[in-house]
Amino acid sequence: MKRQHLSFTYHVRIWALMIRLLLLFPLSALAINSHMAEIDSLKAILPEQSEPQEKIPVLYRLSLLHEQKPEQIEYLKRSIKEAEKIDSVQAVYTALSDIATYYYNLDKSDSLAYWMHTIDSIARERNEYPDALFRARALYCQDLLWHRNYEEALNNTHNLYQLAINTKQSYGLLRSSECLGQIYQAIRRDSDAVIAFQDGLDRLKQQGGDNDTELRLIAYQIESSLRTDSYKKTLEMLADYKLLIDKLDGLNKTQNGLFPVNREYWLLYCFYTDLYLKENELDKARESIEMASRFEGSEFVEGDYAGKVYLAVKSHYYARTGNFTLALHYIDKLLEKQRLPEDLQLKADILKKQGKENEVLKLYEEISAYNDKSNNEMFLRQVNQLRTLHDINFDIMQKDQMKNNQKQIIQKQNQLLFFLSVIIILLITLYILYIYSSRTQRLKNYLQQEKEALLKSKEKLILETIRADEANRLQSSFIADMSHEIRTPLNAIVGFSELLTEKGTTPEEKREYSGIIQNNTDLMLTLINDVLNLSMMKTGDMSFNLQKVLLKDCCRKALNSIRQHVREGVVLTFSPASEQVIINTDTIRLQQLLTNLLTNAAKFTEKGEINLAYTLEADKKHVRITVTDTGTGIPKEKQEEIFKRFEKSDNYQSGTGLGLHICSYIAEHLSGPDSIFLDTSYTAGARFVFIHPCESDNAVNG
Repeated sequence: MKRQHLSFTYHVRIWALMIRLLLLFPLSALAINSHMAEIDSLKAILPEQSEPQEKIPVLYRLSLLHEQKPEQIEYLKRSIKEAEKIDSVQAVYTALSDIATYYYNLDKSDSLAYWMHTIDSIARERNEYPDALFRARALYCQDLLWHRNYEEALNNTHNLYQLAINTKQSYGLLRSSECLGQIYQAIRRDSDAVIAFQDGLDRLKQQGGDNDTELRLIAYQIESSLRTDSYKKTLEMLADYKLLIDKLDGLNKTQNGLFPVNREYWLLYCFYTDLYLKENELDKARESIEMASRFEGSEFVEGDYAGKVYLAVKSHYYARTGNFTLALHYIDKLLEKQRLPEDLQLKADILKKQGKENEVLKLYEEISAYNDKSNNEMFLRQVNQLRTLHDINFDIMQKDQMKNNQKQIIQKQNQLLFFLSVIIILLITLYILYIYSSRTQRLKNYLQQEKEALLKSKEKLILETIRADEANRLQSSFIADMSHEIRTPLNAIVGFSELLTEKGTTPEEKREYSGIIQNNTDLMLTLINDVLNLSMMKTGDMSFNLQKVLLKDCCRKALNSIRQHVREGVVLTFSPASEQVIINTDTIRLQQLLTNLLTNAAKFTEKGEINLAYTLEADKKHVRITVTDTGTGIPKEKQEEIFKRFEKSDNYQSGTGLGLHICSYIAEHLSGPDSIFLDTSYTAGARFVFIHPCESDNAVNG
């Protein structure tokens, strides 16, 4: 019958945590009688703790207050995270050990095995053997035992004992004694179990004592002692058990402890009842069962061992006192939780006294089936163990055979060694010749590669020289063009400025001269702006400030800025889309792009029309902006190069050849590469197209 473990592990650890809690928050919080009040107090204090060493004891205390509840795992895992921040491995071990205990008490073997292996992995990595490791492995051994896997439980207990011996770990020896006693108890070697548990208690006293472990060992020892019919010794054990429970009850009251003393009192009086029934002291048995009834319902977890013992003892008591109805009632309640052979036998004995032979036979059949199943399972485990041993022996035989084969191979190798030596000498000679030949060939190849590399370097040098000469030529041409372009408007400005000051100049002539001066000033300013923009493009200083604007407003501003440059006989028109289009762009740069395109059109158009238009694309996510003129157009041989720097369709026209290059740069930053291009299908002049993105929901009917 499985006994639940309490997770109050080592009394030294508990007292250390309590001291830290005393330092972290007022004593009044510890003096609260209600656990719920203390939980609320701790939850309120927890957010105020900023350091891990302050949070860990609070989280651990909260985990104790939520014993065997899902919240316990949450607080323990949070405690592990905080401990990892400060590399507090002892706190990590403590929390992991309590998690393993939690799943052990819930009878979740897979989860228990997982957390046991987690502790084992950390300990192996750090080459440590902490108490938490032995505790988790002991729980794993006990879990195997409760599932009646006796052989595996015994093997694991033996391995645990050997590890404790090898590492001189006294706590490991204590847990090994406990596991061994439980195995003896399970197979009904109760005298040996009493000795094993006593060995554990002696080791516990040598270590300084641990209340919850001592409580558990005494309870185990009493159970086995009851089956040995040793009345005096069992009575002494029960007295020690009661003294310890009274001590823990006092600690609960004075220090707000969490020991489940009601459960232990419940179990204590059940043991007393069982002892008095064996000695036929029915009056004392009645007093003990009445005392036990006062603590009924003090289960630690669902299906607690104490509750099962209580039901079994009450059934025994009522059977002995002749109240078979109540005896059957309590044994049936016990069988609802588990149907073990000893409990089935108790019911059969009661039914036999009532003369219900048919029901007794059914119970005997169930007991027989249970024993057959257990024996079959044990037989299968033994067969599997034998198969494992057979496989191990087979592996050993194979290894021995391999060793013999290796010896024979070595002998043959020694016989061939001489012949191999001669062959090796010949091979070395051939290898030296091969190395000499290969080295000579490598040198020839290296020289050839060096020669080819020199030729390639020479070709690259010639290309770089040509590029440098071309760059110098372009630079010289650019400087000459700029000198000429700046000198022409400057001469006009100076000349007509002098004419303005002459006395014979009429007002009409002054207005004409002023217009000429203004045009040449604008031309020179455009030249300077183009050069500045080129410089900003090279250094990457040209900035773009995107914002949502009406495309129609940008287009109108661009048209207004170049109207004075349009020649007589040329019509400047604007064809917006029927929809009102809002785009996310840099207004200044977009106007600069449109102005450059319109200025370029005005420069080469002497008659006809210059048209600025935009329409939405079919996908409604882009707008197509076009500048169309009826001018001289762009020769085919210049069309592919027209957006390059310093390129001009007519070298005799004024300008630096930078306007379209600046347009290309702006378009790339506003809309991406290849978003501006020349429409080569248009032959009545020139048509430039710029595609700009826009949001489909920004286009509405105007």
